[in-house]
Amino acid sequence: MKFGAALLCSATFLLLTACGGGGGGGSSAGPSQPGADNGGSNPSATSAPGDSGGTCQSHAIVGGDLFVVDAAPVRVTLLANGGLSGGTFSFLYDSVFGFNTNNQQDKWGQATPFAPTAPVGTSTDVQIQPPPPDLVHGDPVPASFPRGVPIELWLSLDDGNQPGPANISSTASINKDLPRDPSHSASVTYGANHTATVTFFAGVGGPPFTVELTNVSGKASPCPS
Repeated sequence: MKFGAALLCSATFLLLTACGGGGGGGSSAGPSQPGADNGGSNPSATSAPGDSGGTCQSHAIVGGDLFVVDAAPVRVTLLANGGLSGGTFSFLYDSVFGFNTNNQQDKWGQATPFAPTAPVGTSTDVQIQPPPPDLVHGDPVPASFPRGVPIELWLSLDDGNQPGPANISSTASINKDLPRDPSHSASVTYGANHTATVTFFAGVGGPPFTVELTNVSGKASPCPS
């Protein structure tokens, strides 16, 4: 099953709706979705979100998982772009987490917070929206949504080669039928106050493209969530 998505974007705020599996292809770009407008965002350059005084921090975990902690936006801030001149940075999430619906492997949401070439310090708030009622057969939205929703960050490079570990890197899988199964070579360092730092291609020596997230945690995090 394939579903489209409509993204309503403002300067630093993305409103996302549910979408489904995209088709495959020969390039290393992020997973595509019919009808989805994954551009359109106009993020602002701001300082990176800070730690409000906590001391909890993990070691970098290659292929670490991520999920939303509270019913609030996830802020994504670019800390280093590795000098990239192109590529696609995607924010994927399990749009039907907590819903009783069929074919869950075909349903996910996606956004492009900013281009990999954006200035360091660029920051975007991503607000995850519940799926349309017809996508989940009218199931009510859980009161806690999107708390607990799994997230997968994905970076693909436009190097002209076939997709593979050298040009696609992601955090842990959210178990969807994505058009390409990337190398889960991105490292996740969990921090205090529901923050995490993600560095792509950490396991294969690629460009040091790094982002910081707020309002997230993971199963391997030593920090309370």
